[in-house]
Amino acid sequence: MKNYKKRLAVISLLLGIMVPMCYAVDAENAQRAISAFVGDSLHRHASISIALYDIEADTMVASYHPDASCITASTMKTITSSTGLCLLGPNYTFPTRVYVHGEQKGKKFKGNIFVEGGGDPTLGSKYFPNHPNIVQEIVDALKAKGIEKVEGEIVVDSSLMPWPATNGWWEVGDLAWTYGAGIYGFNFRDNSSTLKFSAKEGAIANPRFEPAVPGVQVVNKLAAGVNTDNVDLRLEEGTSTIVLHGSAANKDYSIPMAIPNPAAMFADSLSRALKAQGLKLKIKHLSAEKLAKGQKTLLLEHRSPALSEIITSLLDRSDNMFTDGVLRAVARQAGREVTARAGAAVVDSLWRSKGIDTQALFQYDGSGLSAHNRASSRFFVEMLSYMAKHPAEGVFLSQLMPEVRRRIGKLIPDTPLATNLVVKSGSINNVQTFVGYFPAKRPRYAWALLVNNWNGTRAALRDRMDVLLISLFGQSKIE
Repeated sequence: MKNYKKRLAVISLLLGIMVPMCYAVDAENAQRAISAFVGDSLHRHASISIALYDIEADTMVASYHPDASCITASTMKTITSSTGLCLLGPNYTFPTRVYVHGEQKGKKFKGNIFVEGGGDPTLGSKYFPNHPNIVQEIVDALKAKGIEKVEGEIVVDSSLMPWPATNGWWEVGDLAWTYGAGIYGFNFRDNSSTLKFSAKEGAIANPRFEPAVPGVQVVNKLAAGVNTDNVDLRLEEGTSTIVLHGSAANKDYSIPMAIPNPAAMFADSLSRALKAQGLKLKIKHLSAEKLAKGQKTLLLEHRSPALSEIITSLLDRSDNMFTDGVLRAVARQAGREVTARAGAAVVDSLWRSKGIDTQALFQYDGSGLSAHNRASSRFFVEMLSYMAKHPAEGVFLSQLMPEVRRRIGKLIPDTPLATNLVVKSGSINNVQTFVGYFPAKRPRYAWALLVNNWNGTRAALRDRMDVLLISLFGQSKIE
């Protein structure tokens, strides 16, 4: 610990007296810094893979076990995002088509509002508040046709993606939480809602979802008579049942969670919006025979934000559902089944075609939530190097990645590196990973730092990662 504090002091001193210079990372110093990091007692039992790559020279500058496959956590998102940029392009948008199927007579439409899901993960998302709202678009389009009353049903086609919506390699305990939300052919409001209820002695009162999610059943298995707060959730896959378990304090709860039927939430939201804005809606089932007498007409086509905007958002917030939507879009674009497995096969094929060895890449989802995902630091830096040299229609991956700022440890935020490194982090149990570029605006280096199964706290590990990155880049100034 004393040595560690001395290293911090030395680094702080170096940064304090640093004068503007123009030189590249020194390979010998970089290797010494990496060796010092690896030799820390914190890493005695760890699996580590580190790589520092010179993009211009197309060579490895320094490394440690660069070919070792480590659990990636959310750094996997850079692989999916890069593949999406290459195959779909930064301007790709997800389509959602809305039809009216029936017959209009004057101000009355007798038929169904039919919504065809295109896998858009951003429909109604709180992360794109300024993007056109599909619910309001439908209301406005009906009004523009002079329709004041609809007699029929709101039908949502979510069949683009096969069941199940959640990834079979994810932990069961993750599926009910917002970060474990599944991806569907039709998605809405980030496939999440807030479960609210009052708890007293293990019993619950007035359970409800805001926004409403029709058809979801809440089963209470909370321990009675316990005042400690340890509420957990389980989503019973293949059903619309949420199970509350653990123990609850005597208080009101408001728990954001994943929901299993976004189509039902959308239909309810649209129904409410129609009525609130003066359109009458009478839910009535119409036979196929009656529908056949009418016409199926395109009412509108909603388009998502551009893929570059989606990637910027998902990399910044580490959104699993958004990323898995991109992976399935890649599969669809390639004419494959719209599944994670097919998308992963397309990812592997793409990077092999670019001359990058994929034998160290094991991909089971797009996001990295599964602990079965693995890749080597060499794969990461070679992929990142390719993306730095081959912008997709003028868009560089580095432009879409967030600045490091406070994303690693305590030291970098007080240095110029806070805005001169871009990074994607990854963090699950016993896994801490970072990959990125330096400098931020015109990358000269790609780097990857993957650590699994260290001893000690995550905060201590991240502080040591700060020390390493400052040692590598803290005195470099590249014009």
